[in-house]
Amino acid sequence: MSKIPEETIEEIRSKTDIVDLIGEYVQLTKRGKNWFGLCPFHGESTPSFSVAEDKQLFHCFGCGASGNAITFVMDIENSPFTEAVSKLAERVGVELEISVGDRSRYGKTSDFQHMIDAHALAANFYSHLLLNTVEGEKALYYLEQRGFSRELIEKYGIGWSLDDREVLTQLLQRKKFEMKEMERAGLCVMKNDGTGYFDRFRGRIMFPLHDDNGNVVGFSGRILSESKEEAKYLNSPETPIFEKSHLLYNFHHARLNVRKSGKVILFEGFMDTIAAEKVGIMNSVAVMGTSLSDTHLTKLKRIANQLIICCDGDDAGWEAAKRFALLSAQKGLNAQIALLPGKMDPDEYISVNGGEAFTEKVLGNPHSYMSFIMAYYKRSKNLSHENDVLQYIHEVIEELAPKVSPVERDLMIRQLSTETGVSSSALNEQLIKKVGQQAKQEKSNQLSGQATRIAVKMPERQQSGIDRAERLLLCHLLNDGNLFDRIRENHQDLFLQEVYTTIFVKLAGFYEQSGEPDFHRFAESLEDRELRKIVMEAALLDRDPEFAEQEIRDCIHHLEKHKIRRCIDEMMHEQKEAEKMNDHTRALELAREIMQLRKSLSAM
Repeated sequence: MSKIPEETIEEIRSKTDIVDLIGEYVQLTKRGKNWFGLCPFHGESTPSFSVAEDKQLFHCFGCGASGNAITFVMDIENSPFTEAVSKLAERVGVELEISVGDRSRYGKTSDFQHMIDAHALAANFYSHLLLNTVEGEKALYYLEQRGFSRELIEKYGIGWSLDDREVLTQLLQRKKFEMKEMERAGLCVMKNDGTGYFDRFRGRIMFPLHDDNGNVVGFSGRILSESKEEAKYLNSPETPIFEKSHLLYNFHHARLNVRKSGKVILFEGFMDTIAAEKVGIMNSVAVMGTSLSDTHLTKLKRIANQLIICCDGDDAGWEAAKRFALLSAQKGLNAQIALLPGKMDPDEYISVNGGEAFTEKVLGNPHSYMSFIMAYYKRSKNLSHENDVLQYIHEVIEELAPKVSPVERDLMIRQLSTETGVSSSALNEQLIKKVGQQAKQEKSNQLSGQATRIAVKMPERQQSGIDRAERLLLCHLLNDGNLFDRIRENHQDLFLQEVYTTIFVKLAGFYEQSGEPDFHRFAESLEDRELRKIVMEAALLDRDPEFAEQEIRDCIHHLEKHKIRRCIDEMMHEQKEAEKMNDHTRALELAREIMQLRKSLSAM
């Protein structure tokens, strides 16, 4: 097919419920007739992202991002138009076939699509080896003994890599993949003598790692034996498509369940997530390693309003839980911490005690941030020793005083008094001192930051009049083809900002092809996300059809006056330069021209 029919695009757009679509990425709450949540396109702590169900449009009052269902998918997944339409078509049950030629016509595929394709091939190959070959029987038996059903193995795409140095490498070569790129993708390693490549993963149970869209972007390979010579797990290196700070294991599966429940469970390792799935816990994710990033928390905050952190019960697990809890509190995420007895990890606890005990006793009885921090500092202390008592009190107040509410502070004082035998009045005096120090520091920070905030806002106010005029005029041009013809004929260079001029030129091409105004289709035709944002923001402006001509005249008048002022400023600068060069004739000519422009400005 050479082109996606316009009626097909309209069918897909009309069948897509934008609230349901965006709700898979953002936790939305209805206020009035619209839905609100945290913007997925910029970091924020207060919801400014609005979805209008009646208009099937979204808009962020913070960053200005705007659009419809198709442009949302284009922006959130960095997809070209055709890929976004294809995804939505599949979602709403509309048949759509797109050839490779069509993809290149509507937009570029990912710069690293070959890496993604190679990982998909490798994942299918490993899965086949595990489930359908004699070589995979031992690994399959091991998984079955650990409670992995066939359904679970297939859902997570678990596979087996042969203990052969070049079996995947040869497959990739036969499929015409460029091997230098495959090395960069982390699937193979160059030989020491530089004569070729060998497989990175050999003789391991393979767990695919997926990005938010469900693409395989890496692997974690586990050995069958408990060998001391080899690492238990071997993970893909960081690559252009796999970054640990961006990837949460199982996010693509758990996202819908998290959105429905408003709750997400965060584990340290991906095996804990799979163990939780075995017992019916469908809203868990895991970090890759023990690092939790700001990007991870931003993702979780968009789709959940409650976070339960569940780390291992050993010392390293306590430290990880503390880091996770602190980062979550800083991000404004309501986090609770589920503690495991002894040194057990979630996978082990579920195997020993069962899923019901894990759900009720561990996840069903989480600690608040305050309660966890107190338990964290107390576990290494002997409160019968005076030095340990003093250190415990100091650590708890130092950690919690700036972070908890007045009610929680009161509870903290009572618990500390009970545990240590120190009077509440003495503890309260130390707490008040700490809170006072904190308030003084906050006030100092606010005063030092005030001047900067004012400086940032001033240029925005100075340019807002021009921006409003250009945006409102663009709004009318997007909705009125006749007006566009009139403006193009009489006011070719009307727009002042380059970005609006660019949009004007592209809009001219759109009208030549389609003939009819349709801001949805025009926005979807733009590859540049910033241009789409400006177009949709303009299209969403309120305009009064009865006073359209007056609004248009006012916009044109305002822009033409500003152009004259700018021309005057440029001539005055040129006049000063001419005077410096003793070119009095040129300076006099400029003075006359400036005078004429000022007269025309006064007459407007």
